[in-house]
Amino acid sequence: MSTVIAVALPVFAVIAVGFAAGRLKLAEAGDAAALNRFVFRFGFPAALFALMSTATDLSEKDALLALSYGVPAVALTFAAYVSAQKLFALPPQTAGAHAFASVLGNAVFLGLPIAMGVEGWARPFVTLMLVEGIVIIALGASLMAPRGDSAIFNALLRPLRNPFVAAALAGFLVALAGVSLPESLRAVLDLIARAAGPVGLFSLGLFLATRAKLNLRAHGARIAAIAAVKLAMLPAFSFAALSAAGVDDPDYRGALALFTVTPTAVGAYVIVAQYGSYVDETVSAIAATTVLSLAMIAGVLILFA
Repeated sequence: MSTVIAVALPVFAVIAVGFAAGRLKLAEAGDAAALNRFVFRFGFPAALFALMSTATDLSEKDALLALSYGVPAVALTFAAYVSAQKLFALPPQTAGAHAFASVLGNAVFLGLPIAMGVEGWARPFVTLMLVEGIVIIALGASLMAPRGDSAIFNALLRPLRNPFVAAALAGFLVALAGVSLPESLRAVLDLIARAAGPVGLFSLGLFLATRAKLNLRAHGARIAAIAAVKLAMLPAFSFAALSAAGVDDPDYRGALALFTVTPTAVGAYVIVAQYGSYVDETVSAIAATTVLSLAMIAGVLILFA
């Protein structure tokens, strides 16, 4: 319980401050967008690059962790894609947006600040972020893309243009090359990275107050389907896969548990908005799964931290 108080309470409090700022009109949606740009383009990329640049001890355990999340996530993306067409009569591109919202988690704005606050969780958490950033974003974008060779090709390249993926991969290459970053550069990266967590959490609360409108009457069945995959099936299947792989490292188990119970990502809204479909449903899913996820995250910290 002390870990929940030490780690989760400040996280939830900063989200609440951002939410209150939005409700009280002290900040608005445009401010959230500006804060998100800082976090997305500078803050967390700096943290990921610095963290992965020291990842010189990757092992079979890291590969098993990646597979334990990646395989169920891909399978559930396709399952959600097919079921959305059958249950809700959605056209293929809209079903792709539904599947994307069902699997893509808010690791950046919610999960990573918590993982960085628990000793031993940050490295495996970033490994999972890489899998999601490369595999799930590419898959989801390809399912949402118009049916054309060039459109699908561009969708598959999208993850490589993601600052998180680019920064983490660049840091990993630095580690493989055995290059040691100068202390002055590491100090600059650390200073920028320290700002990313609280800014990201505040902007998440502000987003929930100004953009996320929970419409259960219009989208209740679809939101329930997204929540079932995101907060029940994905955690259960991923954790079962990790246990079957024989990985019993408590840091890896805790990082995976936290990663898979994060709510639908704000980034899902950003990406589906570019395709102009399923935007209202995705925003409602973000609001609903965020509320449900907060209790689940507290439970993960009690059980694993």
